[in-house]
Amino acid sequence: MKLTKLGWSDLRVSVLCLGGMSFGSTEWMVKGNEAEKIIKTAIDGGINFIDTANIYSNGESEKILGATIKNMGIRDELVLCSKAGGKFNEVHQGFSRSEINYQMRGSLERLQTDRLDVYTLHTWFDSLETHSILRSLKQIVDDGRTSYIGVSNFLGYQLAEFYHAAREAGMDTPVLVQNHYNAVYREDEREVIPYSSGKNIAYTPFSPLAAGFLTGKYRRDSTQDTVRSRTYPAMKKRYFRSEDFNVLETVEEIAGEKGTKSSIISLAYVLAKGFIPVFGATKAEHVLDAIQATEISLGDKDVKRIDEKYVPHPVSMGTAGY
Repeated sequence: MKLTKLGWSDLRVSVLCLGGMSFGSTEWMVKGNEAEKIIKTAIDGGINFIDTANIYSNGESEKILGATIKNMGIRDELVLCSKAGGKFNEVHQGFSRSEINYQMRGSLERLQTDRLDVYTLHTWFDSLETHSILRSLKQIVDDGRTSYIGVSNFLGYQLAEFYHAAREAGMDTPVLVQNHYNAVYREDEREVIPYSSGKNIAYTPFSPLAAGFLTGKYRRDSTQDTVRSRTYPAMKKRYFRSEDFNVLETVEEIAGEKGTKSSIISLAYVLAKGFIPVFGATKAEHVLDAIQATEISLGDKDVKRIDEKYVPHPVSMGTAGY
């Protein structure tokens, strides 16, 4: 597995990040032995970068990851990330100082660790008091509960404002931004990606397979009814337009030419852009496919063929439970 630096930091991370959203008890998710097998397959395959969030299955994802990592005895070999600020429940949500401390304490307990490598703000609202939140984040960095701060679901102007506020406060700037990006949703190419590149912030997109759309399981004239689409209604709002199927069919053509799967080409596409995709898995086989994507040679012409089919979308951010 290839390693790369995470943004401006000296953290060395795998070019793939295992996401924890698929670990839990919802109908399409996995837990128990199957989840443990997925995590071990990823780590054995050289993936050292793992991302989760406190709101994923109401903390269950963190518990599953924490127990597996502890049993394997390899915490110090991993770059472990979780998130704050999402809607955990009706009481615990948002970014007050006491809430950030509460959420961090809960994540550390569930993950069975004394620190995170990156603590990511799961969303952002323009009404928030940036400098107060930065002081809270500085405290958890200074006391060693996290080494770096990341952001997620930020628009371009929000990222720029946050970055400069951190600079003004004498704090480290975000080391990563985790936003929505894949071959059928590329709106961050307008602002967030150029800004991140200019400030040496790692771009670690979630949903690189478009919640399964880019695996090829959905057809243009089918009902699009699967467990995933029923339990994740945002999926049908984001994808399934005619032009999205144009992109998918191009991905499938390239996969056929290279003798591989559409899912592998879709991940290879994100890797070819120079990003670190955060991918989920409900089978160990999915992890092996992701690893294979790092070995696929996707040339500029292949990327251009996919890019040319894209039609702009309405901006679609993650909801962080709100």
